Amino acid sequence: MDTTVAIPLASVFVTLFDREAMLDLARQTEAIERLKEIHPADFVRALVESASGDEKRTIASARRRYGRISGFEPEESSYYDHFNEGMVRLIEQLLRKAMKRAPASSRPLLSRLLDRAGLADMLALDASRFSLPSWARELYPSTDDQHGGVKITTLMSVLSPTIKKVIVTDARQHDRKVVNLPRWLKGLLILMDRGYCDRKLFAQIADRLGFFLTRLKKSHRPVIKRIRCGLDQRFLGQPFSNELPFEGEVDLDATFKMPGGAEREFRVVRLVVGSQMIKGKEEPVELLFVTNLSPEQFTVEQLATLYRFRWEIERLFAVCKGVGRLDHLRSGNQNVVEAFVYATLLAVVLGLLVCSWMRQRRPRCEPSAWRVTTLVLEWLPELARTAGHHSFWVTFAAFERALWREGVNPNPGRPYTATQYTFELGWQEACRCATH
Repeated sequence: MDTTVAIPLASVFVTLFDREAMLDLARQTEAIERLKEIHPADFVRALVESASGDEKRTIASARRRYGRISGFEPEESSYYDHFNEGMVRLIEQLLRKAMKRAPASSRPLLSRLLDRAGLADMLALDASRFSLPSWARELYPSTDDQHGGVKITTLMSVLSPTIKKVIVTDARQHDRKVVNLPRWLKGLLILMDRGYCDRKLFAQIADRLGFFLTRLKKSHRPVIKRIRCGLDQRFLGQPFSNELPFEGEVDLDATFKMPGGAEREFRVVRLVVGSQMIKGKEEPVELLFVTNLSPEQFTVEQLATLYRFRWEIERLFAVCKGVGRLDHLRSGNQNVVEAFVYATLLAVVLGLLVCSWMRQRRPRCEPSAWRVTTLVLEWLPELARTAGHHSFWVTFAAFERALWREGVNPNPGRPYTATQYTFELGWQEACRCATH
């Protein structure tokens, strides 16, 4: 194994779970008052590692995992007391530390595609809800009155790819109200689903010199200002609606009314990507997008290709639920819930970092975030145990062999669902565009 190539990734495992550094951070965040039997490094590792295994993901299973790590199983009350605000801040800081280790670009072809359009990165914004027990609904109300629920809003880089920002709220919070974007968005393209289709948000992103691409709600009826194709010029000045007699791809500019009477102009495009049977009748499958990307930057088809990359964040949430098992949490304590959430996201970020490292080693490989995160959780005990010792590289070499044997997607170009909506086909198209 070429250790010079592996050092950047290996250093993440070595530094992130360093016992002395973790202890200093625990004192700074007031996670502990003084070191007793429970060491914060072992406590955090137990929360992260408890995502895997056959046991249900509970405080009890994490406590048993702690016992296997430290050789000491504390009393229930003593262990439970460590779920405090300071411990939550500690794990959140570790998560942020891991997020900052993302490589500048681990997808060179996509980087070239964006660079040609003057874009530095593509960010996917979305949220996912995780169920909590009914007794948690006072603290974390959900859309279902019988249960509690926590919502994780995430801003994810598609280019790296890794998580850039995480916001944890109750599940009832509207997606749009949770959004807190950076003040400087120059050169960044944000992909959003229809839950974020809000004209004020569009203006906010544009005013911060950023770009956006999202599905347009059919209830929005902006006024048509300019028609490039797909619609007769006689419809200039009329409200945009799906009942208009479109022909092929539609590309136009429309004005959206803002609060206070102001107007903003954005690009609206429409294309048909296939058909589906609805009540025994074949109906076209159409996509409506609104964006501030210009026709000179991307054609209508290329916009659809870019939007397919939003599927990356759906994969991320699938890993959180399937591998991290966040839906298994059975607690109404805010500190417990957030500690498990941040610990799970820490495991997922480590998995994404490993995926990026694998792409750098073999640019044509497409690792599976699900498989790689599972392997990270399986190997984390041994990697953490040998960190700082000469035997670490032996362990890391075995971990690397497991990654290439079990962590690579066996069918990176094969569609798994409807042809028009697969990430794999979007990726192939993006690569094709970047190489021409």
